[in-house]
Amino acid sequence: AICSRVLRGIHPDVLALEPEGYTYPIETIREAVATAALTPMEGDRRLIIVNEADRIIERSQNALLKALEEPNPSVTWVLVASVLAPVLPTIVSRCQLVEFAALAEADAVKVVQARSFQPESAAAIAVRAARGEVDRAVALVDDPSAAELRSLAIDAALEAANPPDGRRALALAARVAAAAQAARQVREAAAAAELAALEEALGTARGSGAARRRLGDRAKRAARRAETDVSIEFCRWLAQTYRDLAALAAGAPEDTVTAPDRFAELAPAARTRPLTAWLQLAGEAMAAQDAIRTNASPTLSVESVLLAPLALAGQLGVPVPVSH
Repeated sequence: AICSRVLRGIHPDVLALEPEGYTYPIETIREAVATAALTPMEGDRRLIIVNEADRIIERSQNALLKALEEPNPSVTWVLVASVLAPVLPTIVSRCQLVEFAALAEADAVKVVQARSFQPESAAAIAVRAARGEVDRAVALVDDPSAAELRSLAIDAALEAANPPDGRRALALAARVAAAAQAARQVREAAAAAELAALEEALGTARGSGAARRRLGDRAKRAARRAETDVSIEFCRWLAQTYRDLAALAAGAPEDTVTAPDRFAELAPAARTRPLTAWLQLAGEAMAAQDAIRTNASPTLSVESVLLAPLALAGQLGVPVPVSH
């Protein structure tokens, strides 16, 4: 019963935080710090989990640092991060580091099978595509929109093997923008349901207006993140496919490709450009991903990276068609 309540996010002594938008509002961190000062309600300890802690901006990290410098003995903080570089050294020095190694590919396939109820062949392709990231692999086999976004990125990378065409590039960018907007609408619909449930529970009781405003603000940030994450994930898939093309251009074997289901298309496409060209395009896609994370326009960033083959064609002396 306790585990079920924790997993549903309703245990009073367990607080799990997620970024709102790309980062954490400082108010969220301050609320968590205030919660850490409270006595546990049911057990001996209170647990505060900060997921994607590497997304907390420095100002908010400083607010968190105060709680870690003088920790409440009945509170355990768990900071989960993919990379440590964005985390203040003063925070890292006050934590006990626990590193998790990646699962072996065969083990990851079994986990994806168990979570998605998909056949081994589908799970194996998803794990290879997701480079061992289980959640990402499960999304590929369970969520049609995730699979479609990956397919769109592979199509865009393959397009770079053809004579560059600005109109086709912008048409692909429009499809990414439509996918991002659809993700935003799904999140907004979920937020509307949450707000309706809150209003039904609280009615017009005193303080309900403030609670509705907080939920509304959180919902706006979550919707914005849902939209932005699609563009980031597209650029990530695009960079990964360009790396596959670079590997094949360098003569790497088929089993090194992260898109084995598209190998028949990738192999001939890889031969149309030199290794350096594919690596340059991969770099452009990675740079676009980073730019979106630091608040650049997702739409303009995606358009820019999809138009990059035109600039590359000029460097390589490839003729570029001109529309009249």
